[in-house]
Amino acid sequence: MILGLLVASITGAALQGDTLYTWGDKLLAWTLPALTSRTIAIPTEPATAGCLTEDGTGLFLQEGGRLVYRKMPDWKPKEMDHGVDMHDCLAATLLGHRGVLVVHRGMQLRFYEFPDFQYREIYSFYSRSRQDGLLLTDVDGDGRPDIICGNYWIKSPSDFDLPWHDFAIELYNDQPLAATLRLAWVEGDLLVAQGELANGRVSRFRKPPDPKQLWIEEPLGEFHFPRALTGTLIGENNGPRSRLFLNGKLAGHTNGIHTAFRYRHRFILIGPAGVRFRK
Repeated sequence: MILGLLVASITGAALQGDTLYTWGDKLLAWTLPALTSRTIAIPTEPATAGCLTEDGTGLFLQEGGRLVYRKMPDWKPKEMDHGVDMHDCLAATLLGHRGVLVVHRGMQLRFYEFPDFQYREIYSFYSRSRQDGLLLTDVDGDGRPDIICGNYWIKSPSDFDLPWHDFAIELYNDQPLAATLRLAWVEGDLLVAQGELANGRVSRFRKPPDPKQLWIEEPLGEFHFPRALTGTLIGENNGPRSRLFLNGKLAGHTNGIHTAFRYRHRFILIGPAGVRFRK
């Protein structure tokens, strides 16, 4: 059973405790589980991508071509950069430095650091496919957080000023958007979805004994724009009759969702025009 409320022009979302933040033509804060919302800001240009700060007290957003930081309680924008084309961001602390990782144009992985948000280029990709999708985890067990971005995991150096090094997890690069991914950890494995493809693959990747080698792929099926991805849920964003899968089985249809979160014993489904609970 799906219960929900429709709100125009939602392009993304982030969850912090019992508050869901959504962005698009408005920035909304939703109180859960009541599913009531209030407007916290109206950007001059719609927000198209974003993420929460690590402490959940602010948002990093792309609004038009600007990268901005909005902090509670007034949520006023502080411009961090302009001319930005961001698909993904992830708040992170790297080797004692606090800031946000941003994938710019699918080619540059940047780290904007508090408080002045000067950026450092962590890595530049030279691939036939745009790289997107971000996770932070210790891949090789050396005690330092590594970055997973697109097709690659990027090994942390021992010091912030030293270079990072990338290693391919898989070779999704046959199309310009083949590596524009949705990523999730599932019981120690990496779940990968090609969210921008009409025939997007979803696969589970197991880390080999040497994680610098290609990882072991277990295909889970072919989907239509598989953008919502959690440990047990896969949701398509393919318009009316988009499919929703739970535990590998077809669980119904939606009007399309691009983000999903586990909340208590239910899922929150966020689509272009609404927020819903899946019971």
